[in-house]
Amino acid sequence: MQMGMPPYSYELRNGKEATITVQGEGVVKAKPDVVVLTIGVRTEDLNLKQAQAENAALSTNLLASLKQLGITEQNIKTLSYTITPQYEHVNEKPTLRGYQVDHLYEIIVLNVQKAGEVYEAAVANGANVARGLVFRVSGPNAYYKQALVLAVQNAQEKARTIASTYNLNINPVPNSVVEESSQMPREFVAHSAVHGGAPPIQSGEMEIISTVRAVFTYM
Repeated sequence: MQMGMPPYSYELRNGKEATITVQGEGVVKAKPDVVVLTIGVRTEDLNLKQAQAENAALSTNLLASLKQLGITEQNIKTLSYTITPQYEHVNEKPTLRGYQVDHLYEIIVLNVQKAGEVYEAAVANGANVARGLVFRVSGPNAYYKQALVLAVQNAQEKARTIASTYNLNINPVPNSVVEESSQMPREFVAHSAVHGGAPPIQSGEMEIISTVRAVFTYM
């Protein structure tokens, strides 16, 4: 509900319909069924070509291990490939001490229960950077439609309650319904670097929220 705005209002004007305006909210909980991992390989060497070659070798091992777990090429994509010169200050002057090569991948895991196994296999086969994981639900629009229905029903219940307080009846069909907001959050767990084995991955539940403003006539 927006700040500074009453949860309902009613008005009766000469020659115009008497109306009640309410806000309704609908909430649907969903269990995530997709996990998106952001992991990668980082190498450093004084020689750029050596750093790139080492990165390529580790990345090849990483991708092979993922494919062995059933992750298809369509669900693996490169997010970024960067080369960063590394400097240190000697006698107040920057001196090149080597190159850092980072290759980041986005891995889509279509089975939440396998996410920990995929993560552990990636770490064991070359991944040494983890930027985070995101839980998603497939087909989010279906859940939002359910939340939207609940929001309209909630608005109708509010209008009926307000009207009954004054011994009035409302027309159950609203004059207008406006979607005010929708909220489809994604759970996020960040890891700046990989240390040890796979963390316990718990998806929990996600809330899909719809808010509407509805106007009802009463008599």
